[in-house]
Amino acid sequence: MGWLSDLVARFSGGADDETPVADRPLNMEVRGPQLGELRATLEEIVGAMEAQTARMENPGWRGRARDYSYALGGLREVLRTPTRDGLYDVLGSVRPLYRGPVPAGYEALAGLNERLLAVLAELRQPVPGE
Repeated sequence: MGWLSDLVARFSGGADDETPVADRPLNMEVRGPQLGELRATLEEIVGAMEAQTARMENPGWRGRARDYSYALGGLREVLRTPTRDGLYDVLGSVRPLYRGPVPAGYEALAGLNERLLAVLAELRQPVPGE
């Protein structure tokens, strides 16, 4: 064993630990409806954004709609295999359209953004059994 391997072994506690990390399950009685609301809200936001065909020409607008579509894919995975780590990944990838006063051009999406903020706040709250 070389000196670098010896040093790594000394600080890592010996041999590599290949023990699998246990999945941390979600309380689906509580999280199921919340995740369903998040999915419905994201689907409506994507639909509303794509319906504004003139704005879809804007790369930033189109990119944000694509970000929400990707978040939906992650959300579907969490619904298939519900883990806290998966939930945190989804929550980290979803950001609201805006915070604060409604910017010009976003009036049609204001209600959906409020729903998104509300469901994200619920999902960030601790739940018994998790």
